[in-house]
Amino acid sequence: MRMNDIMDQVLNEETGFAGIFDLRATPLLCSDMVRQYCANNACGKYNVNWTCPPGVGGVDECIKKVEKYSKVLVFRSDYKIGEWYDYEKIEETIRRHQANVRRVRDLIPKDIGDHLILSGGGCVYCKECAYVEKKPCRHPDISIPPIEAYCIDIYRFAKKNNIVYGSPEGEMYYFGMVLFD
Repeated sequence: MRMNDIMDQVLNEETGFAGIFDLRATPLLCSDMVRQYCANNACGKYNVNWTCPPGVGGVDECIKKVEKYSKVLVFRSDYKIGEWYDYEKIEETIRRHQANVRRVRDLIPKDIGDHLILSGGGCVYCKECAYVEKKPCRHPDISIPPIEAYCIDIYRFAKKNNIVYGSPEGEMYYFGMVLFD
């Protein structure tokens, strides 16, 4: 089974878009400027989470990891939230999205070889990440780093490939990706 073979399973009630892209024809756009959004700490995960900067690794290290792959499966989880200021609902959608990313991870063929799985937003699996206590990640088999931590400008990639990025009123969209060869 190859990555193309799992596309029907990737698409479910939460996945509004999924596609595989050849990165030689349409490369991911990486920039340390994306990391600046992380440093501004809008999501509250900067310097308190193993999957986010600086715990995830340096800019050059993360970009180098991304650039070694030739293909990417990109998918988008779509959720109705009602009001934008309903932070509990937004937090719930982040958890649901990351569960969707783990579901996609579990669909990946065992013989795919080296690959990198990324999600929109920092890991929210644990209430408080072990990073704060300077201890190793409690669930390295479950935690998934954010796309932004790897300096990927998902907005520009989506726009370049005609993938709807912006969430309509009352909805939230989150992206996930699997980089592979």
